[in-house]
This record gives sequence, C-alpha cells and structure tokens, in this order.
Amino acid sequence: MKFYDRDEELKVLEKAYLTAGKGGTMVVINGRRRVGKSRLMDEFLKGKKAISIQLVPKEEKQLVTDIVNEIKTKYGYAPPLNTFKEVFEYIFQSKDITLVSMDEFPAVLTINKAIPYELQVLWDKYRESKDIVLLISGSYVGMMNKIFTAQKAPLFNRAFFTIRLQQLPFRVVTKILSDLGIKDSSKQLSYYCVFGGVPYYYVLLERSDNKVFEQAITNLFFEQAAQLREEGQDILRQEFGNAYPKYYAILEAIHAGFVSMSEISNRLGVRSNTLTKYIDSLQKDFRLIERTVPFDQNPYRSKKGLYLIRDNTIAFWFRHAYGKRVPPAKEELNAFLGRRFELLCSEFLVAWLEKKGERVTKSGRWWGNVEVEKGKFEQREIDLIIATDKALYICECKWSDNKIGEKELEHLKVSAKALKTKKPIKWVLFNKKGFTIKESKDVLLFDAGRIVRGD
Repeated sequence: MKFYDRDEELKVLEKAYLTAGKGGTMVVINGRRRVGKSRLMDEFLKGKKAISIQLVPKEEKQLVTDIVNEIKTKYGYAPPLNTFKEVFEYIFQSKDITLVSMDEFPAVLTINKAIPYELQVLWDKYRESKDIVLLISGSYVGMMNKIFTAQKAPLFNRAFFTIRLQQLPFRVVTKILSDLGIKDSSKQLSYYCVFGGVPYYYVLLERSDNKVFEQAITNLFFEQAAQLREEGQDILRQEFGNAYPKYYAILEAIHAGFVSMSEISNRLGVRSNTLTKYIDSLQKDFRLIERTVPFDQNPYRSKKGLYLIRDNTIAFWFRHAYGKRVPPAKEELNAFLGRRFELLCSEFLVAWLEKKGERVTKSGRWWGNVEVEKGKFEQREIDLIIATDKALYICECKWSDNKIGEKELEHLKVSAKALKTKKPIKWVLFNKKGFTIKESKDVLLFDAGRIVRGD
C-alpha cells in the first residue's frame, strides 16, 4: 500500500536532519503497535545514506554482527566489534556515519539491560562533537517511558524531538478506502468504526482484495488463519509486558459493561485505589480508554465517571472476537457500529466547527433525569454536546438504515431540558442514511455522505 499522510511528522524528521552539522540530534518515535512507525522511518530514509537497525530479542553478539554487516554494506568497512557499546563508540567516532535509525528499541532490554545506560554515556560524551541524527522508535509505550520520559530514565531529556505517532485521521482513511475501491460512504464509516486509523489493517484489506465489509470481518478475525484472530491479546501483551494480566482484566471488565471505577473494582475483587495507576496509564500513556462524565459536571470532581475503550479495533476484538468462533449477527454488529459512530461524530464535529472558525471549549456526553411531562421523570442520554465560544451544539447520533427527522429532533429537545445555558443552541442530527426534514439556521443535519465529504 502506498504511503499516506504523515506530512507533519516528516517535516519534524527533515528538520532534525537539517540540524546535522551542529552536533548530535536524537529523535524518539513512539506509538501503538501497527500504527506505522517503521513505515514512517522508511519513508524518511528514502534516498538517504543511513544505518538502519531492526532490534529483535537475540544474543548481543548476534545483534552486533547484524549492525556490523549493515555498516559494511553501506560504507564498505567496519572493524571487528563485539558489544553494542563498541558498535556505538565506533559510530560516534566515525566521520562518515551521520544518520542511524533503531526500530523497536525496547527490545534491547531483553538483549542487555545495560544498553540504554551505555548509550546514555556515549551520547553525553559525543553529542556536542559528533554530527549525527539518531532515530529511535518503539511500540512498547510503557517501556519507552521507562527509557526516555520517566524522571530517572537512562535517556531522560536526551531527545531533541519526540513524535507520538497517532492513528491516521478519518479523512485519510476515507482516501485509503476509496483507493481500495470502497467508495460507498456508509461502508467507509463501517470500516473506520472497526479498524480505526491503523494503517496495517488497511494493508491487510488491500491484500485480501475483499470489498464486502461483513466478509472482510470474517476473513480477518474469524477464519482459522485470520491475521487479527488474536490481535487484541497480541497488542496488549506487547504493550504491557509483565503487567499484562492486570491491564487485561481492567479492559475485559470495561468490555463486559463494568464501566465505573467501583464496578471495575468489584469485578476484579481489588480496592479502587490499587487500580488508579493502571487506569491512569491506560488513559494517558496507552490512550486505550477514556473517562467521560456528564457534560455539565467537573471531570476532576464528578463521581459519575464512566470508562470506555477508545481504540476501535481493541473494542471490537473484546466485544465480538475474543473467545468467539463466529462473526457477530447483523443486529449485534450494527449495535457496535452505532456506539463507535458516536465517537466518530464527536471527532468530526469538533474538526468541522474549528474549520468554520469556532473555538471548541468543551465536549462530551450527558445523562440524567429529565422531567418529560409535569411530574413525570425519565432517565435520558444525549450522545454528544459541544460548547464553542459562539453556541452550544446538542447532538443525536443514529446508525439507522432509515431516514430520521422530526420525532428524533423532538426527543433530543426534551432530553436537553435539564441543561442550563445562556448560549444559542444548535440542534444536530447525525444519521447514516439521511433525513426526512431539511436543515435550518438552528438545525444541522449530517448523513454518511456529508461526514465523508466534510462539508
């Protein structure tokens, strides 16, 4: 598959490259497995003379042999070397080698735990006198933090540039899908709601050449040799290492519907305060989950916080692939797509409003009791509320094969009775298949086609 997007990241790498001649520059690239770190480095290194090192767990002598062979291939000569430290001592002293990339750097800890410390000593010794750009990438976010960002990490504060590689945005995914021959807007939304913005999954789709969404799900998750059959488990094991069981149990609880801190705690049989560091890590370091509170409450003080799995593919794997032998029924799949569609609508509308010149100040869901008639209360939910400097946007998100309109708009207005605001209110309906009403000054309508076009 051709290379898509990443323009900003390539600019950062080129900027780092241009610093060569002014001493050493270290660039750290981290992010979720499959998100495209290696492909980004490969794209940047095209046409450049560089030492590229793929780090995999093996004996240090084997690793050194691989690096020495790479140096010989690129520069014609390398002396006999026996340790990682000797290799980098030679690289830092070389007048010719000015660009080195190391992919999946956390693997060095299984080779020799001293390597990050040895690199620290050499970097501090040579970075002022050696004109070199050192690119380092890694998928294991927790271990990358221990090596680079934790206060006492061996390479703490050594990186001049840090790139946290995110999933591709929706607008890029729709371009990929169109290039793969999947042009129907509703189908593009469906693929995104399962595969998110992870480039590798679209590589698999391209290789399978299967343009039927339901069949693609079967092929990639449920066949005997399906490439994503164990995807959730594989990602979590790699990301969490020895702490995998604890993180896995938390995500499994959230998937099962235990979404508040107290529910997760009771499900796991441990006290809430012992879970805090794991929950925080899942949110801040790994960005796999998200905590939401009712829109009108302070997120730091509210006791009504609920957790959800943010990553689309991990959410799908837990919900419909983990421990399952057959694909979900159509109704189950549509229910899942509907929940993920709400998250997509939030991302879309924030970007759409900012493009229109409005500054988004707050966004979220809302739930609570509403007086629907005098003396009669109901528990209601609002899928999405976005506050800007100009208005309050109150939204309903439907994943329906039928058009919606006045009934849904009226239901939304009743649900919003409990909200207090002095700002103008804009009512927003999202629906996969369109509407029976027309847009007006105070009512915005977005179907699948309009979401994909972004207009």
